[in-house]
Amino acid sequence: MTAVAWSRQKIEALGPTTDVPTTAAIVGVDPDTLYAMIRRNEWTMTRILRLGRKIKIPTRDLVAYLYAPEAAETVPAQTPAVPTACQHAASSQVTGHEPHASCGCTPAGGGVIPLRRTVLTST
Repeated sequence: MTAVAWSRQKIEALGPTTDVPTTAAIVGVDPDTLYAMIRRNEWTMTRILRLGRKIKIPTRDLVAYLYAPEAAETVPAQTPAVPTACQHAASSQVTGHEPHASCGCTPAGGGVIPLRRTVLTST
């Protein structure tokens, strides 16, 4: 049996999900070790899809875990976890009800309709 050199393209070509032995080959561990880790809830690299007795691993999760540094290089390092207050001038491209793409705020006075509770009373 020959070893397969797994690349991002080969993993993506597997389809939306793959089985545990293929995942073990990609990661470089024994399939029995991987089954044991899944059974003990120690496998945290990807989600686990249990379909009856079958176990499937999403290939998107494998690609995201194995090739995350490539994606992280394109994301700015100073991305705030919570958007700050809007500090920019109004844009002619943003309508009154759409949030700004850069800060996530909604311009004040835009066509947003507040939700109100209606209480029904019987007389």
